[in-house]
Amino acid sequence: MARITIVVPTYWTWESGTPLQSDDIVYDHPTPLDQPGTLARLLESLSAISHPEFNVVVITAATNSQLEAQAEAKVEEIIAPFRDAFPIAQFASSDLSVLHRRIERLGFRKMASLISLRGYGNVRNIQLIVPHLLGSEVIVALDDDEVVEPDYLMTATEFIGAPAPDGSGPILGLAGYYLDEDGNEFSEVTSAPDEPNLFRRKDALMNAGLELLEEKPGRVVPSVMAFGGNMVFTRPLWARVSFDPWITRGEDMDYLINARFQGIGWWLDKEATIVHLPPGKKHGAHSAPSYSRLEQDVRRFIYETEKIEAAKREPGFYWFDPAELDPYPGAFLHGDVATHALDALSQSWPPDELCLFPSPSNLVADAVYYARESAPRYFAFAREWPRLMAALADDRILQDHFRRKLGC
Repeated sequence: MARITIVVPTYWTWESGTPLQSDDIVYDHPTPLDQPGTLARLLESLSAISHPEFNVVVITAATNSQLEAQAEAKVEEIIAPFRDAFPIAQFASSDLSVLHRRIERLGFRKMASLISLRGYGNVRNIQLIVPHLLGSEVIVALDDDEVVEPDYLMTATEFIGAPAPDGSGPILGLAGYYLDEDGNEFSEVTSAPDEPNLFRRKDALMNAGLELLEEKPGRVVPSVMAFGGNMVFTRPLWARVSFDPWITRGEDMDYLINARFQGIGWWLDKEATIVHLPPGKKHGAHSAPSYSRLEQDVRRFIYETEKIEAAKREPGFYWFDPAELDPYPGAFLHGDVATHALDALSQSWPPDELCLFPSPSNLVADAVYYARESAPRYFAFAREWPRLMAALADDRILQDHFRRKLGC
């Protein structure tokens, strides 16, 4: 088996013109099932990579359970032509049923209910589980709306597992930059320089974080930022640290926080770049409304703030001052983030969509309640994760299932 597995989540939704449903999962720009999408473009760029040896796992998620079978069939058609270029397999809803049965058989019934293809954090946990079963040593996480250069894989894995520049141990996790089609790594900032609301100046705070990374000397530098479509994981890392099933979005930054809870730092390689080409320029076809993205950010940061505070009370986890993550995402993790959230929501609340969105005050109150209820659940999940991964590493039935899918 190849030492490196490239994992690519792909998200699918209703055909063009179909309105969002109330029980849809929110993703940034899922592909309508009647459109070709961007996955084939990424796979074409991967076909130019000749070294090092790798295999590819595509993880298929749908915005609604009614679409899962169609999405699985659609992705199977897209990946079929690339089987001559590299080993490639799909993980979809039919595979999830197999995984659930085995996890329950292994004695992890409660964990099985928390492994799913609904929501970013859950999809990302699948991206750790399948390569683990394949016996991979390194995971390279990409997204389906990107392209890479032929030397990307060599660059992205050059320092993974090597001694860290500061002598703190091996580099277990590493990220790289997103570039747009013009080669820019910074976001367009639309807020005024003196904008006081955190949520309205989020892009400016992200850019400030990127500028600090750029100013650090050296190619590989410690980082509090990561981008989910350009992350590299080692087996010692993913066998200990999971994604959070309760995070609404921002699961990439959240993973760095989860690693930090266990004393593991993160690194960024300034030369490990991908080109990010989302559909429809800024948001793409079938993107969730901007207010929906704001809602998810509000829930995310209120939850993240509570989770860091809860770490003080959790034996075996390291608490840290969220100011260590300034300016981004740290600015959202200390101070009165709920007040900023209420202000931002009130300014943007779409009155023509009252049936879809609660009032700003109700939303914030619900987010606070959700955070207090869910943070302890995350720590319970995190304690079980290493035990689950150890059991899966010895499960020949699941290993054989996924190796057959790769043609191995």
